[in-house]
Amino acid sequence: MARARNDRLRAAREATPSPRVPGDALSRAELAEAVNTWVAQHARRAGALDVHYIARLERGAVRCPGRDYRAGFRAVLGAADDAELGFAAITPPAAKVLIAPESAELAETGSPPMADPDAPAASDYLDEMRRTISHLVALDGVHGGAEVASIALRCFRRAQRILAEGHYLPTIERDLEAVTAELGELSGWLLFDAERHDEARAVNAEALELAHVAGDASMQWFILTNQALASVHVGRDREALRISTRMSDRADLPGRVRALFDVRAARALASLGDETGALRVFDRARSAFTGGTTGRDPVWSWWFDERELAGHEGMVHASLGNHAKALPRLATAVERSTGREHFRWALYIHRANLLRAYLRAGSWFDAEQVAVDVAPMVGEIASARTEGILHRTVAIRDRPLSLPSTLSDALDHIARRIS
Repeated sequence: MARARNDRLRAAREATPSPRVPGDALSRAELAEAVNTWVAQHARRAGALDVHYIARLERGAVRCPGRDYRAGFRAVLGAADDAELGFAAITPPAAKVLIAPESAELAETGSPPMADPDAPAASDYLDEMRRTISHLVALDGVHGGAEVASIALRCFRRAQRILAEGHYLPTIERDLEAVTAELGELSGWLLFDAERHDEARAVNAEALELAHVAGDASMQWFILTNQALASVHVGRDREALRISTRMSDRADLPGRVRALFDVRAARALASLGDETGALRVFDRARSAFTGGTTGRDPVWSWWFDERELAGHEGMVHASLGNHAKALPRLATAVERSTGREHFRWALYIHRANLLRAYLRAGSWFDAEQVAVDVAPMVGEIASARTEGILHRTVAIRDRPLSLPSTLSDALDHIARRIS
């Protein structure tokens, strides 16, 4: 039976002016972008709406988006309640989830299970995947990627299998490829944080190929920025530089994405000891970043903010041995992460980097304060990458002999918690 169209949502969209084209109504793409931006700013998670999802809402194929999205639609379209936008007031049955039963808390209501488990994947499966991605991103932000990585990888492998077997409706093929690529991007990032680098590299390559097949240039950029940072982390600086330089030279890149590739290039140059090149490229990144966001910047770039920029600038200076310039930037990254519970992982790694920099600079009092702050986070946040930084930082063989006893005790405490 055909579903009734959501004429209320379409009317509300067409009654809202386009922010880019004077005299025109808000397009579906503009509406998706605006709601994603609202969700990122207010719900503190990445939005995943696209023009195809808006079209399905208006056709009535999807009757009721998730709670955060409904709030975003109301805010963007100036609606007083959900009914004004034609969103059905329903209580859906428990959603079938993409993840293992032991991780069922990741599931979110709002999408009914497929009536026939053996039926080919359809649009509701895509909705499940998008919700799962949002949940995994949120878990990573709070708890770190080490324990979430395996869940994400299982989801990615399942989606790959559905694609390989052709067990999906032909109408969703391009969207399925794109969302699977996004899930692969996230899996690769989480595996990187889990220090599972060979797996991360393989998953990044698979996700990159899927994004290419789907024609999703934005996701290709995202995956390559992740791989460039991972390459720096494992000492493949030339590889990171090659990826970043080749991409940042492209004329079609949005400013925020170009800035991110330049940040990766600067990190690689700093690791190679090229101070002049690293500072020149980072200055270019900052210039592109301060140009502000535009409609061309991808939705996923919401997390690349002043906090992130400050942290990387500090790491560039730290790699070059310039502690006087590194310390204030790393401290800014910590300050901008403090109090943001959805970014506890970021606070953890920024504190670890700041502790290492204070010790290298011989700033014992400040190092002790950071050590006291970071110690309770060990074990609460599962980030193998951060634990590796701390392990190298607190190693007894690398400690100066002149450390005050209170600082040495604080470092011993962290060492015990890591072991």
